[in-house]
Amino acid sequence: MDTKTAVVLFNLGGPDSLEAVRPFLYNLFSDPDIFHLPLGFLTQKPFAALVSRRRAPEARRNYAAIGGRSPLLERTQEQAIALQLALAEEGAPYDAYVCMRYWHPRAREVVAQLKAKGYERVILLPLYPQYSRTTTGSSYNEFLRECRRARYRPRTTLIHHWHGQPEYHQAIAETIEAEREKFNDPRPEAIALLFSAHGLPQKLVDAGDPYAQHIQETVEAVSRRLGWPDVSLCFQSRVGPLEWLKPYTADVIRQKAEAGVQQILVYPVAFVSDHVETLYELGMEYATLAREAGIREYRVAPALNDHPLLIETLKYFVLHVDDDT
Repeated sequence: MDTKTAVVLFNLGGPDSLEAVRPFLYNLFSDPDIFHLPLGFLTQKPFAALVSRRRAPEARRNYAAIGGRSPLLERTQEQAIALQLALAEEGAPYDAYVCMRYWHPRAREVVAQLKAKGYERVILLPLYPQYSRTTTGSSYNEFLRECRRARYRPRTTLIHHWHGQPEYHQAIAETIEAEREKFNDPRPEAIALLFSAHGLPQKLVDAGDPYAQHIQETVEAVSRRLGWPDVSLCFQSRVGPLEWLKPYTADVIRQKAEAGVQQILVYPVAFVSDHVETLYELGMEYATLAREAGIREYRVAPALNDHPLLIETLKYFVLHVDDDT
């Protein structure tokens, strides 16, 4: 029998209703790969319950503002379908699956499907271009735990990161250029370009997490293609009292306004799918901040979603995956 291959796309997941917001947050704050607590076997669940209860009301308001649920599952399913079709065109009839970390379909559900259908080979493809233990690492660890629990032993390969691929850089550059044309004054020298990445606690970077370096490399590669005169890298979505990667996106927006900048274009460099951090945090919350700070025109470029060059990038890594990784 021919070896059956599945490609599993890892992503964060998001609540599919306002009622799902609190349990989604509970799953997130229960993750020891992000929130590593002393005596975690005793403290992790009480911590998750407390924080998810406190944060749920604000998070519900945010999701209500973008339609009452996260669009991340639909966007990821579209990417999976496009990737599967692209692979089939190359003579690689692999089946693509979506596996979310904190909401359905979660690893336990996906592993059960893969085992039931008899896949002997599984390629794990995170939709996080830049590696972090809190994203790719967490999803990978959870997937392996569920494989052990289910006594499922496929030949498994993880694609660790793919932020250096030229087609990925070109997709970002094209998306930025398309959004630039919508400004009243579309000249690059009249627009401050902000690459906003999801933040990470500084202590994780100091401990060796490569995420910040991968983000910097991505921004540098895209900037070389664009030749934009005013480019900044900043970080969003800080949670809790710890110091996170700086500068913070909100601070950079204020600084640009104080410097007399009138137009700002933001690109969500760590994300490949639109969801609450792009649609609400960047698209609404920071838009209000920019307007109140005196920015005349503020725009957020969409994430790549199902951009053809993103699908080409994903296809390339699946077809060239090293089985010995």
